[in-house]
Amino acid sequence: MDTGGLILIVSVVVIVLLFSLLRGRGGVRNRPEVIQFLLFDVKINQALVETYHQREKFKRFERTNWELNKSKISFLSDPLQETLKMTFDIVEDINADLKIIKKDKSRSFKEINVSQLIEPLAKCREGLEGWLIDAIGTTEVPVRYPSLTGFLFGDR
Repeated sequence: MDTGGLILIVSVVVIVLLFSLLRGRGGVRNRPEVIQFLLFDVKINQALVETYHQREKFKRFERTNWELNKSKISFLSDPLQETLKMTFDIVEDINADLKIIKKDKSRSFKEINVSQLIEPLAKCREGLEGWLIDAIGTTEVPVRYPSLTGFLFGDR
C-alpha cells in the first residue's frame, strides 16, 4: 500500500470519528419524546387514581420516566416544571406510604388519600399536551424510522 492510500484511509477515519463525536446530541429534536415519556407517566397515574379504590390489590404509581427525564425539562415553562416536580414528589410520598402499608398488614392501602393527585396530574397533562400541540401540532410524537447514517454512526 502506498503512502497516498494510507493518508486517504486515515483522513476518512478521522473525519468519520470527528463527525460522530462532535455532532449534536439531538437535544431539541428529542424534546417531544421527553414530553411523551412524561405524559405516559401522567396518564398511567391518572388511570391509577381513578381506579384506586376499586382495586383489591394496590399498584404503585409510575415514576420511571420522570426519574429518567427530570433533568431534561429546562425548556418547559417554570410553572409547568414546578407542577411536575410537585406532582411527582406527591407520587413519591404515596409510593413510600404504600411500601410501609405493604409491610404493615394491619393497615389498608385504601386509607391513603390519592385524591390529592387529581388536580396536579390534570395540570401536568394539560401543560404537557399543550406544549406538544404548540411544538409539533399534535399530542402524538411521529415515529422516527432508522436511517442508514443512523445505523452506521448511531442515531442520537
